[in-house]
Amino acid sequence: RVGEAVRGGGLHGSHVLIVHHVFRPDNSVQILEVGASIPWHACALGKAIAAYLPEAARGQLLGSAMTPLTGRTITGPAALEVTLLATAEDGYAFEDGEAIVGEAEIAAAVFDDMGHSAGAIGVVGPVERLVTDGEPASTLVAAVRETARGLSRDMGAGRARAGRGARS
Repeated sequence: RVGEAVRGGGLHGSHVLIVHHVFRPDNSVQILEVGASIPWHACALGKAIAAYLPEAARGQLLGSAMTPLTGRTITGPAALEVTLLATAEDGYAFEDGEAIVGEAEIAAAVFDDMGHSAGAIGVVGPVERLVTDGEPASTLVAAVRETARGLSRDMGAGRARAGRGARS
């Protein structure tokens, strides 16, 4: 639907484990990412999940060692906390070249029947296709948030909680 690669993952320690990956619908060479492990702080999937974690669990992640993957990777706990607050407020996370140079990702948390962030789903692709005037493309943000809400409902999350800014 969005013309880009889509991946879903869950938190595994201080990394996001990719559990689902759908290729871009073009003929470009692509590598299946299922089983890949990405530091939580360097990907939108990780930020989307962490934004809704209980304070103690979020603090544990923010206190862990955070190695930069590129020159754009945010590794400072204070800066990441600001990013997580914005993510919870906006209902989606965004990263621009933090995990891989030239690649961006837009992701939203998926909630379980208890209202906890169980994972996240996101769109990933070249910065020039995902970013417009320094901001994530609004059509992609809307698609990611809508899909995350639908998945959350499928997992039993309440309508008020699924993809909203409230934190537990």
